[in-house]
Amino acid sequence: MNIMVRIVWMACLSLFATSITAQKIFSEGSVRYDVYVDGSAESNGVYVISVKGGMIKRELAMNNGYNNITIYNQKNGKTLSLNVNEDQKYALEISEEELKEKNKRFEHAVLTPTSNTKKIAGFSCSGMKVQYDQVEGNEIFYTSDLVPLNESINTMFPGLKGLALEYETKLASKGTMRFVAKAIEIKSLDNNQFVLPTGYKIVTKEELKNMK
Repeated sequence: MNIMVRIVWMACLSLFATSITAQKIFSEGSVRYDVYVDGSAESNGVYVISVKGGMIKRELAMNNGYNNITIYNQKNGKTLSLNVNEDQKYALEISEEELKEKNKRFEHAVLTPTSNTKKIAGFSCSGMKVQYDQVEGNEIFYTSDLVPLNESINTMFPGLKGLALEYETKLASKGTMRFVAKAIEIKSLDNNQFVLPTGYKIVTKEELKNMK
């Protein structure tokens, strides 16, 4: 092997190694998003996703007082949605089948890369156009430097090879909610963060209807 070929070969190996080391599996830690409603210039709330292996906790706290926490356990496929109704604390149990039905609208998402890029929470992000069932979609921004171990984090974007750090979703009220990541922490988390807090009662949909 002559010197020139050897130099080219070593350069290729170096680039390949850099690509591998730059990409990390996001298996434990948290992502904090600022939440903007209906195009607001100021944050209207905070959304935090915490992950530990097969467990995911999502916490939404809005400035208007609305709060919701969901805890997902990949082992049993169940999700608990925690809510407070006056003095009553309850956790609605959602089965794996119910969750699949709820997220069915995301199954056939079409992801199309765009040429747009930006830096979010210290990570280089690429643009991706997302369409659902031929409906005109929005552009999201994601980093390929962090790849979720648990694909359930990307429920809205199946097949996304990375972590979405800016995206928008439509509300039932026909408004919009935009999420922009502000901080990402890759660290060990306590298992207790993913356990149902004391004082909460697990209820069915029928029981929940009677409570309202």
